[in-house]
Amino acid sequence: MKNTKSYKLLLHKKGFGGSDDELVVNPKVFPQVSLGDIIEIAHPTDEYSPLLLQVKSLKDDLQKEMISVDQTVAQVFKLRAYQDVIVNIVNPEEVTLDLVELTFKDQYIGRGDMWRLKKSLVGLTCNYAFHEIRNLGDVCPSCRAQASELWVKEEKVTCGYISEDTRVVFRSTSAMVYIFIQMSCEMWDFDFYGDLYFEKAVNGFLCDLFTKWKEKNCSHEVTVVLFSRTYYNAKTIEEFPEHLRGYIRRDHEERFYEDFYRVVAQNERRDEWMSLLVTIKKLFIQYPVLVRLKEARTPRLHKETTWRPLICPSMVSFNTEVVIFNTSLTVTQAGRDAQCDQSPASSSQICRKKRSGHI
Repeated sequence: MKNTKSYKLLLHKKGFGGSDDELVVNPKVFPQVSLGDIIEIAHPTDEYSPLLLQVKSLKDDLQKEMISVDQTVAQVFKLRAYQDVIVNIVNPEEVTLDLVELTFKDQYIGRGDMWRLKKSLVGLTCNYAFHEIRNLGDVCPSCRAQASELWVKEEKVTCGYISEDTRVVFRSTSAMVYIFIQMSCEMWDFDFYGDLYFEKAVNGFLCDLFTKWKEKNCSHEVTVVLFSRTYYNAKTIEEFPEHLRGYIRRDHEERFYEDFYRVVAQNERRDEWMSLLVTIKKLFIQYPVLVRLKEARTPRLHKETTWRPLICPSMVSFNTEVVIFNTSLTVTQAGRDAQCDQSPASSSQICRKKRSGHI
């Protein structure tokens, strides 16, 4: 049964009474409270979520009928000084978190540090949103993290208790990010709504990704690479010009191919990433010339040969992969597999698409 008696709320700064405790309780006023208990604090008439704090110390010199909370925590939960609050002891199982997301920045935290940090939080703290975790002593002296999201039964909450069953996820806002965009032939195809698949990759996936980075105040070090593989219908290596033979390879089906890579950005940090989308769109227009699928407006350096490019990707038609180190997070968005028919009829059909401006 919950208590309905009200107490006056005091606010204190860190260092009050010689400690940095966020909650100060007088054992004479709360004789039923012991160290490690979870206390719920809320104004009786407010609709805000109640504050949950763990009792880490007891002080006899606090005034009667009063309870004191750190002023920084009180501001987050809209608690007002010298106002009435309802105080109840809560069963930890009722407020146990399912998932805690911790974010860190400008530091390296290895898997061992993550494991020790998670173990140090279990049963020893009651976490709340925007709570900064630091000064962990021998556990991880240099670790600094912030609780960005707390989840219980697929719903976001503002505070809760961390148990052995709570899943702790680590996110870095200053990681090394590598984005590889496969420029396959389907990038120039249209979907059912008339949009190019390339536009969906840039205006959809990348735009949403950069917007989220800005919301999270991320400072990633980013590398963006466009890549593709072009197959040729040549029978022998002698059909290629001599200056190109060193780049030509054969796959397991004895087909000649050439891989292309175009670095758009390398190890860059920006406050505004939307300008990079303009550069990627310009390279999209130039890409057929860069990979020799279309001839540039320059004089030919060799005679006409019999080899022709078969515009056919080797893996998937649309594959945008983001690998974020330090967080062991891999995000992959892939489209449908591309098929390539090696018959002469299909080869001529592909070349006609090339001449008509489609790749």
